[in-house]
Amino acid sequence: MNLHVETLDTPSRQADFQRLKQAVYKTDPFYIPSADPIPNEGLLLLAYEGEVPLARCCARLQTSCPTTGTIGSFEALNHPEAVQALLKRAVDALKAQGAQRIIGPMDGDTWHTYRFNTGPFDTAPFIREPWNPSYYPSLWESAGFKVAETYDSFIIDDPGLAASNQTKYLERCKRNGYSFTPITAANYNDLLPLVYDLSCKIFAQNVLYTPIDAAAYNLLYKPARSLLKTGLCWLAFSPDHQPAGFAFTFPDYAEAMRAMGGKQDLFAKLRFLMNKGKATRTCIKTLGVIPEARGCGLANALMCLCFENSLRLGFQQSLMCLMHSANASRRLGGKADRPFRSYALYEFTA
Repeated sequence: MNLHVETLDTPSRQADFQRLKQAVYKTDPFYIPSADPIPNEGLLLLAYEGEVPLARCCARLQTSCPTTGTIGSFEALNHPEAVQALLKRAVDALKAQGAQRIIGPMDGDTWHTYRFNTGPFDTAPFIREPWNPSYYPSLWESAGFKVAETYDSFIIDDPGLAASNQTKYLERCKRNGYSFTPITAANYNDLLPLVYDLSCKIFAQNVLYTPIDAAAYNLLYKPARSLLKTGLCWLAFSPDHQPAGFAFTFPDYAEAMRAMGGKQDLFAKLRFLMNKGKATRTCIKTLGVIPEARGCGLANALMCLCFENSLRLGFQQSLMCLMHSANASRRLGGKADRPFRSYALYEFTA
């Protein structure tokens, strides 16, 4: 066995870095192809057996927390020895740069892609759900990583029932002076700076939170405008008219995204439009309330709006997506939710 780990210092290795992902998912009927640019920072590594690429990753320090190293952009065939060699090289490099903690999979921070999907794998992923082969967690565990944080998604089979169980919170918040404004494609760009400020306040105490500047935030979230459907995303304002919380819900356009085949040309966009109507559920992707407004039922009120408008727009189900297992928001399903999928983030402990 001729295993070796190389850096991406030639065009051919850069090509291998991208082609490896295609090889991993080529027989996966659920995989949603997406653009796979090579990261422009960090240590990029590829593990080979001879000339065959078997595993890849990107190791970097967090900008705002340089004692924490992250390993992301991970893809691999089911080859434990290659992954062990790859991750050892990444861990050694991060430790040499001063990392005292090494976590992954994470593309630098929690604003970007992170977490493994730990199953079940018998149903297709929702839009922008972490998705990977089922063997990925065991590959990392064999390389000295252990689960550090866990997350869950829940499905609501009856959004109408979930909404009816939350109505009392919406009515109470309105009586107490809270107001609610829909976020739409028409006002999205104008409201995005306000949502950015809210996000920084709301999520500052979240596990592994790191700050992000407004320019980087806009780069990440402006494209979401194309996914908006009026009535699904909401801003909440306090009785003194200050922003107090928000909820982002999108139709589950996963099938339409899959139809694009990872391309962005005119024909791919037409395929997306032709398949948008196949969405039968909504995804509640982000929910947050500022600390000063917690405990008054505002989060329940926002969920109520998401559920009742999902039903009004003809969606049959809703998903509460990617919630930390210790987060109180996982209890906001209006007593109508059931487990859908779980996820894990790993930390090097060997």
